[in-house]
Amino acid sequence: MLPFVIRRCLAAVCLALAVATGAAVAQSPEGGKAPLPADLDPVAVDSLLSRMTDAEIRALLRDELRRRADERAAAEAAASDQPRIGMRDRLTGLAGTIGDRLSDWAGAIGRLGERRGEIDARLARAEHGPLAMLAATLAVGLAGVLAAAAVGRATRGWREWLMTAPAGSADRAGYWDRVVRTLALGLVELTPIGAFDLATVSTAPLLAGTLGPMVDYVWIYEVGVIYSWGFIVLTRRAFAPDAPALRIAQMSDSAATAISGLLRRAAQIGGAGWLVAGLSPTFGLGFPPALATVTLAGTAVAGLLLGAAVRNWGALRAAMAGLLTGAEAAPGLPARMLVAAAPLALAGYVVFAWAYWAALWITTGQQHLYGPAGTLLVLLSLPIFDRLGLELCSGMIRGASPAGERYRAVLHGTWRMLAGLAAVLVIAWLWGIDLYALAKGPGAPGWADAAFDIAITLLLANFVWRLIRAALHRDRHSAADGAEEGGETAAASRLDTLVPLFRNLLLVILSVVVAMILLAALGVNIGPLLASAGIVGIAIGFGAQTLVRDIFSGAFFLLDDAFRVGEYIELDNKVRGEVEAISIRSLQLRHHRGPVITIPFGELKSVFNHNRDWAIYKMNFRLEPETDPDLVKRLVKEVGQALLAHPEHGSKFLEPLKSQGIYMIDDDSALVIRVKFKCKPRAQFVLRREVYHRLRNAFAANGLEFARRKVEVVTETETPRGLSPAVAGAASLAGAIAGDPPGTSG
Repeated sequence: MLPFVIRRCLAAVCLALAVATGAAVAQSPEGGKAPLPADLDPVAVDSLLSRMTDAEIRALLRDELRRRADERAAAEAAASDQPRIGMRDRLTGLAGTIGDRLSDWAGAIGRLGERRGEIDARLARAEHGPLAMLAATLAVGLAGVLAAAAVGRATRGWREWLMTAPAGSADRAGYWDRVVRTLALGLVELTPIGAFDLATVSTAPLLAGTLGPMVDYVWIYEVGVIYSWGFIVLTRRAFAPDAPALRIAQMSDSAATAISGLLRRAAQIGGAGWLVAGLSPTFGLGFPPALATVTLAGTAVAGLLLGAAVRNWGALRAAMAGLLTGAEAAPGLPARMLVAAAPLALAGYVVFAWAYWAALWITTGQQHLYGPAGTLLVLLSLPIFDRLGLELCSGMIRGASPAGERYRAVLHGTWRMLAGLAAVLVIAWLWGIDLYALAKGPGAPGWADAAFDIAITLLLANFVWRLIRAALHRDRHSAADGAEEGGETAAASRLDTLVPLFRNLLLVILSVVVAMILLAALGVNIGPLLASAGIVGIAIGFGAQTLVRDIFSGAFFLLDDAFRVGEYIELDNKVRGEVEAISIRSLQLRHHRGPVITIPFGELKSVFNHNRDWAIYKMNFRLEPETDPDLVKRLVKEVGQALLAHPEHGSKFLEPLKSQGIYMIDDDSALVIRVKFKCKPRAQFVLRREVYHRLRNAFAANGLEFARRKVEVVTETETPRGLSPAVAGAASLAGAIAGDPPGTSG
């Protein structure tokens, strides 16, 4: 047996279902079928439950559930048998409905004279006649206006103080001060509206008898004035045409004045149409005149906006260009296409929004303004949020360094992307579309889910890659600049060498990760791909040992800081040149005669770097044996001091030119004197020319001559003692060749 409480609950559910759907049959205790009473009360329910068994309760529940299932199946079958209505048929039916409704309105307006009795009945509600009703209506309106004027006069000092921007409003602190002042000024300007509302709703009940039918009009009047007035205040504070120093949107004074004025006129037309339309049902004229009046007002607003879009075609393009490209001098093709299509898209949207609103208003009599008006407001507020994002990014990253500018550009671009996505989501929500539910909801198609994941992945990958580029961006520094400017630029030169490799490595990693995520989003099982990639990597490692050796050798060369881009190096096989580029497996040298030499890292043994720290250059001079070494030393010192004082060459010396004295005496008895100097790397090739030139002039001015190479022959005419006649004859022949006459004595 079921517990008594559960049994009572099940029976109550079954009886409720049966009574609600007309099922008046139940099993009787004797096994027959008897109709249920039509008016079951709690006493009858308790009496019936006391006579039913568990089997009877189950049978009743089974029959009811089966009946509901049959009804649902029949409804689905009937729906499937009905032909699907196409878009053309829907539009045709909508046009027919609109035509019928407009015809009904025209007929009702033409028969307004027949509503004389209704009008008299409404006017009869005024206790003191129409003139008193008119006076009471003016009194209610005047009470609201006087209350608003009093509050406005009381808050005038606050408004003037808030509209006075402080000095230095162009900086970041000034911007946030303008934001706070704008919000505070908006709240202050909304207080008269609150006073108007309070005075209106407080005065109307006091004059209810005199107002008569106008009592019903008070809420229409109140809503129309408050909404229109509040919208005008919000647009005035958003674009600040009366206070340019407080403007938080990036636009000129003329643009702010034009947009604010346009929206103010649209709000005034809409509010006036609402107030005039409200008089029709109030005085018994019916709803068709009111509906027609609102339709005309909405059409006038749409025409106003469309005319403004056509008149400001070029300004709309310029505004869209500033919003999409910012300070970029050369926007991309998608940005140029959007800029070119922006005015046409805005004009088309105004026409579409008006048609959508008018069709629903005429057919249903309901205001569907969230989508049409909300979308326009979201688009107009984008410049404000764009400036807000710029200030937030500037506040997060301060300073005027190039790195800070790059990070700010990345964050601002990301803010713009997020603001655009948020605008799309908000606009879709205003139109009654939940994009997230369409993509990730229970009934979402698989392609929408995959497209959503792919879009999010690509956006995140783009953000990460832009951060990587901003962090690893390097301006090219030459090695010669690094030698001249010291260790800071030398470190920058090393970063110029390593950063491209790190950036390319991170790009490869990011591309692989994004590719795997995209494949997973498309439904591909990436587990086998990862396993296959590992196996392929091992196979490549065994099959490409030379490549692996080049890669690892290059990595350790770079970690050891053996060379950098722009440095002049010499390899062990006498190959020399300036490092022009470094890849993952090789380096390229630019020979001083022009050719480019590509060398794998694995072939490098030893590297002679001519660009590190300093260089010592030694120079040899061959002078005559009679040269005074002390004089040479003094002349070298004077030339060295003159070179240190030279405006162009002096900064290249680390130690002055000095003489090392006599280095050696060669076979010609010439004195080989060596001089040396210490200079910055790669400056020795320029300095040596200047040193040679100055020392040559100094030696010549002091009578010092360079030793010349010579051959000396010594001859003798007499035969020395101990020499044989043959040897003496050979000596005489040599003397004759040298020009000595025969027979002369040495």
